[in-house]
Amino acid sequence: MIRLIPRLVIGLSAVHFAVGLIASRTFDDMARDGFWNAATGTPQREYEMWFFLAGFGLLALGTLSGRVVRDTGRLPAQLGWYLLAIGVPLQVLYPVSGAPGLIVLGVLALVATRRAAGTSSENAATAPIR
Repeated sequence: MIRLIPRLVIGLSAVHFAVGLIASRTFDDMARDGFWNAATGTPQREYEMWFFLAGFGLLALGTLSGRVVRDTGRLPAQLGWYLLAIGVPLQVLYPVSGAPGLIVLGVLALVATRRAAGTSSENAATAPIR
């Protein structure tokens, strides 16, 4: 489970990018305008730009936590808290959004870190003293 969660976050970021590109109503217009300063002053363009860029934040959380898992064998609990800190307010502000995915992944991350911590403390308690 610990190795799966960063992959799920990366997968969620890929979905975020895909939705951002597929559902965009202004990406073509911004491309025609040459991208430079193409979103400023247009609320729909600004919204879509930030939506797309948020995918990079998710990608960063997923890849960095995956690296931590590979290097230490542990999933940082911060990942779960960060996902909840993004997902819960998003659910309140935009009830019809991908927020439930963030919340579910955040809870799963916290459960996985709790279980891993419990397993390691049990192993430490039953390990022979040298």
